[in-house]
Amino acid sequence: MTFEEDIKNTVTDHLKQEKILEPDDLVENVRNIGGGCISDAYLCTSTTEKRIFVKTCASSSKQSIHQVVEMFASEAKGLKALDDTKTIKVPTPYIYGTLSNNKQYGYLAMEYIPLGSKYKANQSKLGDQLADLHLVQGPDQFGFECDNTIGSTPQCNTWCSNWIEFLHRRLSFQFDLATPHYPSLKKPSEKLLDTLDTYFDMIPNNEKIRPSLQHGDLWSGNWSVDEDGNPVILDPAPFWGHHESDLGIMQVFGGFDDHFYKAYHAKLPKQPGFEKRVDIYALYHTVNHLNMFGSSYLNSSLDLLSKILGK
Repeated sequence: MTFEEDIKNTVTDHLKQEKILEPDDLVENVRNIGGGCISDAYLCTSTTEKRIFVKTCASSSKQSIHQVVEMFASEAKGLKALDDTKTIKVPTPYIYGTLSNNKQYGYLAMEYIPLGSKYKANQSKLGDQLADLHLVQGPDQFGFECDNTIGSTPQCNTWCSNWIEFLHRRLSFQFDLATPHYPSLKKPSEKLLDTLDTYFDMIPNNEKIRPSLQHGDLWSGNWSVDEDGNPVILDPAPFWGHHESDLGIMQVFGGFDDHFYKAYHAKLPKQPGFEKRVDIYALYHTVNHLNMFGSSYLNSSLDLLSKILGK
């Protein structure tokens, strides 16, 4: 049995069990359409022309099959949480598990959304809808219903009533991974953690930070548009956090224009100290990339620390 045949049989059986495929329908074509640094991607087409997007990932010495399935489970829960807000389009998650024959592989099946060209899109609609997402009323704590991953790095989402404590925990985890290998980070990262609360002192008391649902990894590669030009967001690492935090990774990699920011800030205006806080949120992702990909991200991490700590 080929790998593609295993996907075909597994997805057919499991989607029928969930009544997503009709009893007389089955996946008849599986095509590899690329993937990222963690998962491979496949487009499955059924006999009734239903199209399904499937991600697969193999277990390894660094990640057990249980951890792979939990990674996909958390992604499915994140997609559902985003979809439930009805603010911005995401693929509907269907089912996750292990392949029937290649049991060292986990998979996640979801709705396939044909994409258009985002390079022709007016990003104001994306900014408007992201603000709507961030304005959704949620829980009274920061975190998420399950832990997830940011890239390949574990991301703890244990509930916390205080945003600064939650953020401190997040940053500390990344710094603890990085500083044994890059000791030049130690002193500036400790100084930032010691003074973290001061970057939030200037937010007016009547505009206290409330939990907003975050995509969590919204760089330019994780959004597009459908064939009608509606924004679509992909590959989330969600949690309930400060609404500004989604803007951090946008700063790291760029790709968001003035139309996006104008529409976003029309609904969520910048608060005093905004620029420094977004630098802190960018730093989280830069150090995470340092931990995942190595020393090419060291200088940018140090530069951001210097910029944040500079008065």
